[in-house]
Amino acid sequence: MKKKIESELVSIAHRILKLKGKEDVVKMHTEVSELYEKLTVLKFAQENFEDDMPTIGNDSSFFDMLDTAFNNKVSDNIEVEDKIYINLDEVEDDDIMEPVMEKIKDMVAQMPQESVVVDEIFENKIPKKTRVKSDFEEITADFAQIPEFEPIEEAEKRKAEKSKTSLNDKLKGNALQIGLNDKIVFIKHLFDGKQEDYDRVISQLNT
Repeated sequence: MKKKIESELVSIAHRILKLKGKEDVVKMHTEVSELYEKLTVLKFAQENFEDDMPTIGNDSSFFDMLDTAFNNKVSDNIEVEDKIYINLDEVEDDDIMEPVMEKIKDMVAQMPQESVVVDEIFENKIPKKTRVKSDFEEITADFAQIPEFEPIEEAEKRKAEKSKTSLNDKLKGNALQIGLNDKIVFIKHLFDGKQEDYDRVISQLNT
């Protein structure tokens, strides 16, 4: 079991070495997470089942194996279903890639702080909610001075009272003018032909 875990760790390390550029950041994060999980299992196995499990050397044998694997040719690895099995027996002097043991160790050491990084990303990306005015006085501050309107019923009543003027009020404003023919008819039929009675009545109407 221990040997299988160590082999899987080496395979993960090789996959990490193949990742390049910013577009592989997500994939690298996934691989490093898996590497951290495998290291945790291996650490637990070494601490609790050291006597019952076959070993492959001293405590540093795993990282020694990683150093050897990093100096191997990539062509010496066999990929089966996304798992890489490394041929550790064939090691050449030509270095195909630089060892990145320290880099992986640093990345693994930083894994417990992943939640803090995620929180910072969300704080930077999600805009803070702005305060919405809900107080009635603040909303209606611009409407402090509202003009007062007279009730419709009272306005119509007052208008009707103004329109109601007596006939005498209308006649006071303008002198009564009667044509000559109408005057003769009025004197003959209304005042029995008495001119003075007609003039007296007309005078009263015009005053």
